[in-house]
Amino acid sequence: MAGKKRRLNKRQRRLLFIALPLVALFIIFANVCDKGVLPAWLQNPLDSANSATGGLLYTQPQNSKDLSVHFIDVGQGDCILICCNGKNMLIDGGTPQESGTVENYLRGQGIKSLEYVVGTHPHDDHIGGLVSVIKDYDTGTIILNDAITTTQTYENLLKAISDKKKQITPARVNDSYRLGGAQFVILAPIRDYDDLNNTSVVLKLTYKNRSFLFTGDASEESEKDMLDAKSDLGADVLKVGHHGSATATTQDFLDAVNPQYAVISVGRGNSYGLPNTEVTQRLEDKGIEVFRTDIDKTVVLESDGQNIIGKEEK
Repeated sequence: MAGKKRRLNKRQRRLLFIALPLVALFIIFANVCDKGVLPAWLQNPLDSANSATGGLLYTQPQNSKDLSVHFIDVGQGDCILICCNGKNMLIDGGTPQESGTVENYLRGQGIKSLEYVVGTHPHDDHIGGLVSVIKDYDTGTIILNDAITTTQTYENLLKAISDKKKQITPARVNDSYRLGGAQFVILAPIRDYDDLNNTSVVLKLTYKNRSFLFTGDASEESEKDMLDAKSDLGADVLKVGHHGSATATTQDFLDAVNPQYAVISVGRGNSYGLPNTEVTQRLEDKGIEVFRTDIDKTVVLESDGQNIIGKEEK
């Protein structure tokens, strides 16, 4: 004799009626989060919550493109493009005169939007090219320190941000952010400084087992404060501070970072005599492989999270 089909009772039907839409919403939510298409202000806290649950909510991006760090040759200045799993950020933009160089490079890399733009400090050779980038590109979070100046370039930057109806996110020590499968944390500035160079935003980016330390023009005072604060400075790649000036990359700081590679962003035949020979000697004495934009032009380092390789600019 065939068994009778079991019908759901009223309470079970009601629970099913509630559960099915919730499951559908969760699937949609997980799919959207997994694609990383949400704005950074929403994606970052969701990703943090997901990481805390061990990835139970949704699958985080994995190795769709890995990590590439481009130290763009902008002469005597800094400009660094970081791409990870289809997400992009720009640290500094060189002088105003190099804005065309920066935008041409971004176009050449197929960059259409930037999740983050970081101006390390308000000197022209760092923020100048950011003005046109903010005007012309879809940008997410714009991170600046609290230091201000009265230069026209700085005023132009503030106006560009205002015209795009963007807010400035202040650089705060220990604040962390996600870029694709990578994470970066702000290590400095720890306090106020008279020298604008020391107000530089210093951040450490980690991708799996490899890390990069970006120092802007942070000099001896800021380096000492990071050492005293027991900041996690160890990194595989160091962007040498202040274009290789003698005011930065002290021996104690270099020993704490202990990088395998170092990159010096510096202009060919610059009038400052940079990089300083004492700094380059320190790097050589530690057996660090050094790249220089005045010699190597744009330097590109790529990583799968285990290895780091240099790539020739096309």
